[in-house]
Amino acid sequence: MKLFQSENYSGLAIVNFARTLFAGLFIFELLNYLKILEFSLEYTWLGLIITSAASFTILEITAYKYKKVKNHYLHWSMWLIITAGLSLDAAGDFFHLYGKYYWWDQFVHTFINAVVCFTLFIVINAFWIDKFKFSLLFDAGRLKLSLFLASTATLSLSAIYEIEEYVEDILFQTNRLGPGTDTANDLFFNLTGVLIAVFFILIYHGLTNKREIFE
Repeated sequence: MKLFQSENYSGLAIVNFARTLFAGLFIFELLNYLKILEFSLEYTWLGLIITSAASFTILEITAYKYKKVKNHYLHWSMWLIITAGLSLDAAGDFFHLYGKYYWWDQFVHTFINAVVCFTLFIVINAFWIDKFKFSLLFDAGRLKLSLFLASTATLSLSAIYEIEEYVEDILFQTNRLGPGTDTANDLFFNLTGVLIAVFFILIYHGLTNKREIFE
């Protein structure tokens, strides 16, 4: 089953389109950070730049390694959903949606963490999990280990992101942390996103009996 392969011109065109969006978003954020452009923002340009740069770098490295290991391209849908996650976050800042709608922050945290968890699951399966040869790691056991590692890594990254907001506020006297309950609320919906991704993967595995979604 090669449902998620992207070895066709239309798939590669979508990937390059996503790369263009990534580059355009990063340049726009950088120009505003440097005061060349002066669009208003809900929080900080530095936070958006760090998020965009890190996401793009990790995705490019993952795509390159995936092609090298699997001998086919990472599916174009991965590029789109990660681009969508960044766009939702950026839109919340650009159009002040975080301030206008209380649920926007919750939605974005849920969606992005579901995407991150799903992506890490793909990465772990493609590059790392097959190195385990212990007798207890049968197909279902390896699936559970992959999910556990992807989930804990996602929650760790989300915690690091909250720490980055705290450090940025301390250094630059900004207000990315929001009100007192905002961090706890963010962590709760980060967990919600992880649980959604785990549920989706388990359903897929139950229906197809395939541990690797991208193959």
